[in-house]
Amino acid sequence: MPVLRSAAAAAAAFLVLSGCGGSGLGKKDDLVRTSVCAVSSPSGFSDHSLGQAVFDQVRQAMADGAIDSTSSQRVSTPAQTRTVLERYAGQACTLTVLVGPGGGEELAEVARESPAQAFLAVSASAQSQMPDNVLTLDFELEDPGYLAGFAAASATETGTVAAVVGQGFPSGAEVLAAFDEGARAYGKLHDEEIVVLGEAGVAERTLSDTVSAGRAWAAGAEEAGADVLAPFGSAAPQGVVAHLAERVEDAEAAPAEDGDTPAAEDAQGGGEAEADAAEDAEDAPPSLIWYGADGAKVLPRALRQQVLLSVVPEPGLGLRALLASWPGEGGDPELLVTDADSAEGAQPAEPQLVAGLEVRSRRAVGTLGNEGVRVVPSDGALSSVTGLGRELADELARMEDEAEEG
Repeated sequence: MPVLRSAAAAAAAFLVLSGCGGSGLGKKDDLVRTSVCAVSSPSGFSDHSLGQAVFDQVRQAMADGAIDSTSSQRVSTPAQTRTVLERYAGQACTLTVLVGPGGGEELAEVARESPAQAFLAVSASAQSQMPDNVLTLDFELEDPGYLAGFAAASATETGTVAAVVGQGFPSGAEVLAAFDEGARAYGKLHDEEIVVLGEAGVAERTLSDTVSAGRAWAAGAEEAGADVLAPFGSAAPQGVVAHLAERVEDAEAAPAEDGDTPAAEDAQGGGEAEADAAEDAEDAPPSLIWYGADGAKVLPRALRQQVLLSVVPEPGLGLRALLASWPGEGGDPELLVTDADSAEGAQPAEPQLVAGLEVRSRRAVGTLGNEGVRVVPSDGALSSVTGLGRELADELARMEDEAEEG
């Protein structure tokens, strides 16, 4: 099973379950104007997910006076990505940010051609090594994926759950394997049979990262009996949201059937009433495990009650781990620093200048253990899944013990 990088730090992170120029990024009195240009591939900055979370950080930095201007654009193809990155390089943006999973290769190429400028890749996969003027922020999701599978199994009424990753999603195969393992662990603990659609397969659970592919997958998974859906990706999850929105709208618009009154239920008798309740549960829209932000707070209001659990990266903490002057509070950004020349647990080196920016580290990785990723169960209508927070906390404690023994 996944192993936490730091059991002690993970315990602190999991408490939520129970309840660009000159020296630094720039200040209002700097003579050098600073700008952050942002590119999202492929879902944009209104995705209720990581793209939106990153750009919220950029807006807040501007409000705090750390940067002077911003520009952003959504792209959906490698050619578009390169074109926009080249344009931002031509405009001499102080820091150009790419939020993936797409576009990593294009970013590496443009950065090599623009060595005097700084770039940041957030969860943007690339086959080739990034040049020194590219900072990277990534998130390890195996432990959160395991807990997502555990939570999905705890919530299912049909005994069937489903997870999917978009093409290019970092460590997609590992996330799927962790989800499957978490679902199996819950089933074993409670002596229940849990079916994960396509379990042990990767190719059939890796989608083209498009809205249409996500919508089709959600409809097919529900038709196959899955009542908990866990999409990990960029644009594909937007298709899952679109499918769920239609299902919720249809459920709310469905007229009450004859006899669907308390008096009629009394006349039917308890057994028939229970059977009707079970049938209603089967007809209910699936619940959702959301990645990238707290779905119970950011998704369209009609869908928030469907959110069972959210896997929430913390880009603000990651940005502060990379950039010495990025504003914000909370957490320990030094825990995310992973420069190869820094010993594990050692204090990071003094900030270095990268294309004029004070950089604490060229690479940061958020995990469940260092508070760079959180797992947040919802407390809405699905709080009827009794004891979910407690069970997840107990499972995390078991994971901690296993990590310490290992």
